[in-house]
Order: sequence, then structure tokens, then C-alpha cells
Amino acid sequence: MIRRLLFGLVILFLASITIFWLVSLSGNPLTQLKLSNPRISPQDLQRISHQYGLDRPMVVQYLIWIRDIVLHGNFGLSFKQNTSVNNIIIPRIWPTVLLLGSALIVSALIGIPFGIYSAIRRYSTFDKVGTFFTFVGYSMPDFWLGLILQLLLGVYLARWAGTHVFAISGIHSPGQNGVVDLLQHLALPVITLSVIQIANYSRFQRSAMLDVLDSDYLRTARAKGLRARSVYLKHALRNALIPTVTILALNIAYIAGGAPVAETIFSWPGLGFLLVDSIYKGDYNVARALLLIFAVLVVLFNLIADIVYAMVDPRVSYS
Repeated sequence: MIRRLLFGLVILFLASITIFWLVSLSGNPLTQLKLSNPRISPQDLQRISHQYGLDRPMVVQYLIWIRDIVLHGNFGLSFKQNTSVNNIIIPRIWPTVLLLGSALIVSALIGIPFGIYSAIRRYSTFDKVGTFFTFVGYSMPDFWLGLILQLLLGVYLARWAGTHVFAISGIHSPGQNGVVDLLQHLALPVITLSVIQIANYSRFQRSAMLDVLDSDYLRTARAKGLRARSVYLKHALRNALIPTVTILALNIAYIAGGAPVAETIFSWPGLGFLLVDSIYKGDYNVARALLLIFAVLVVLFNLIADIVYAMVDPRVSYS
């Protein structure tokens, strides 16, 4: 496990170099500043360049950037808002955690039972219809699904019902902070992020359950006259859930990767929306910080998946 942790740190180190280099290639903030404000003097440009360390070699800029993050947790200053990147990012964490957590819970609560029941009723009408819809779910891109949901449930349904059942943007209506209002804003982004994951959990759980149902020890349990409910829930389900638990941990990182799309479509004020907005505006320090945070999340949840897999399956050992 120590070796995996060290490997994760190496991955993050390489990711930090790649992020810093790629974001730097996208343009010079001073050039954009000059284009947006032609009256700015060369002296002011030189002063700003020195303030943000842009007059130093790229390697030195990277070393200062990564040193401040590792030693002080400081992601630097925003080029556009002239304030600490930390002050910009911290208020955006809770909306993203709320959105991703809700999407993960909804996906697991629907996808896993659906896959279990499909496996038990293998080749039935329910299984065939469910298989069709899971493949449809796999085929729908996040951005397309989000726009369709906005149009159908946010616009047409509101016209038909005479009131807004689902909100199509933001996290709260102006002047309201109630739970109902929050759920109305949360529903469509959660559905957008959940559909593919429901299909994923369903197919994966169905496959794992079928492997267990065909095993010898379950045939023995049936031959001994155990009730079907006891065979499925007590003997089969426990082993069939082992690989799904691992997939749950891995999918947290996957859902986080879909957050920029869903948050941008629905103007959800989270980290994903901030990432797209900072790239669009050329606020490179904010973009670097968010890309590095997403990289840390991917590595962290992969490591958690390894730990969980070793905990739930005694056959797996990293010693």
C-alpha cells in the first residue's frame, strides 16, 4: 500500500507539471490584459508582471507555485479578481460536494437494485427492457442530456403546468433559501450526472450477480432447500457487491470529471463552473488550482478504491 501511495504522489507530481505547462501554453495574461485595456502603460505591465512572477523563467514559476501549494496551501493570486485563489475556490466547494454527493447517492440507490433484480429475472421482459434503457443511458452525452432536460422539464413542463416544477439554472431562486427551492434547482443537474452512472452500476451489478448465481455454492444452497430470498440476499448479494463497492469509489472521480459540463449547463456555482469560467476569462492561476484539485481527487479515490477492495475481499492483499 505504501508503494501505491508513493506511485500516486509521483502521478500527482507529473500531473502538476503537465497542468502548469499546458495552462501556460494557452496564452500570456499580460497580452490579454493589454488587449482588454489598450491604455495601460508599459510601466504598469512591467509592475504587474513582476507582481505575479511572470518575468521569471517558466521553471522558476513552477517551483514557486508548487512550493506555495505544498508548504502553505496557497494557490496564488487571481489575475482577474486580484485576490487569493483560495478565497475564490473555498465558497465553491460546498455546491460541488452537494451536487456530486447527490448524484452518487441517486445513482447507487437506483442502479444497484436495478442490476440485482435484472440478474435474478434474467432474460425476462424486465431484464430486456432494462438492458435496452441502460444502453440508451450509456449513449447519452452529459451536455446533450442536460440541454434536453432543460427544454423538456424546465421549459415545456413549466408552460404546461403553469408553474416552474424544475429550475434550469443556479442553486437558489432570488430571495429564497428553502429546501424545496434547493431541490428544484438540484434535480436536473443530478439527473444529468446520474443517468450514465445508473446504467453503469446496473450493468456492472447485473454481471457480478450473474457470476455469483452460477456458482457451485449457490447451487448447493438451492439443493438444500433454502428459500430463494435467503439464497439471493444472504448468500449471493454479499459476494456480488464486492466489485461494485470498488466501482463506487472509482466513480466518484468519474462523476467529478463530469461536473464542469453539468455545472456550466445549469449555471451551478461549483468548482466545475468556476473552472470553465476561469479558462474562458484567462484566469490561469484559478484554472491551474482547479485542475490540480481534480487530479488529486482522481488519485485519492483510486487509492480509496484499492483500500476498500482489500477490506471487502479477503482474497486481495497488497502486502
